[in-house]
Amino acid sequence: MLTESFQSIATATRQLLRSWGVMIVLAGLYASLIAALFLFVTIREASMGQVILSLVLAIVAPLLFFVLQTAGASQSPGLTAGLLLRDALRNSWKVIAISVPLIALTVLVTYLLCKAQSYVGMDGRELSDVAAQYQLRASNDGRPALSWSQVTLTAVRYLSFGLVLPLVAIHLWIASVGRDLLATIKSTKDLVVGAFAPHSVLIYTAGFVVFGVIPYLLLFRSTPASGAWMEFTFFVARLMLAFVLTLFGWVVTMRALAISASKR
Repeated sequence: MLTESFQSIATATRQLLRSWGVMIVLAGLYASLIAALFLFVTIREASMGQVILSLVLAIVAPLLFFVLQTAGASQSPGLTAGLLLRDALRNSWKVIAISVPLIALTVLVTYLLCKAQSYVGMDGRELSDVAAQYQLRASNDGRPALSWSQVTLTAVRYLSFGLVLPLVAIHLWIASVGRDLLATIKSTKDLVVGAFAPHSVLIYTAGFVVFGVIPYLLLFRSTPASGAWMEFTFFVARLMLAFVLTLFGWVVTMRALAISASKR
């Protein structure tokens, strides 16, 4: 299992590194998505033009996201950059359609977790905050402030949004790009079961370190610098490296999962 999983990752990495045009297209889509989200968050709705721009960005950003996922889920390593972009634009509607139930499920899970957190008195606090309170109480009077219900809810939230839903989404996206939408819908049960196969979870976990953990450490762990310009240089370098690792790790993970699924 370990050998097959890492062989799929290595194959996906080689395919992506050999296609510089494809990498440029993916990087352009990702940069456009980030720019659209940044403008949408920072723009002020003070005039009619800004309101219209906000509405346009609210439509463009999700479209760019799904086009990027469609391009990343492509199972044709021989496609040129132009053909990849054309196929991504043409097939993105299937990725959007298959994602609608997942979006509804995500909203439902979020609602239920919020209700459960309110019931146990957690009020949406992160596990790190609860652990800090636990250490404080334990150091003061020895009475622990951390309950298993809070730990369980936090674990369920992280597993749901960090593992279960993304893994299911990736497998559904891969299947919808590679086949007819109706056939994908009919095989949803098999795809969901296959998403949690040991090799699939292993590939996703290895990829998560690259596109999730390392970029997080780069962005939120400051690098000591002797001067303002050096600190700014380190900041820009961290941003660029986080951009590359997030995109590269995510696409390699998707394609490795596609390669692994094709062998089953």
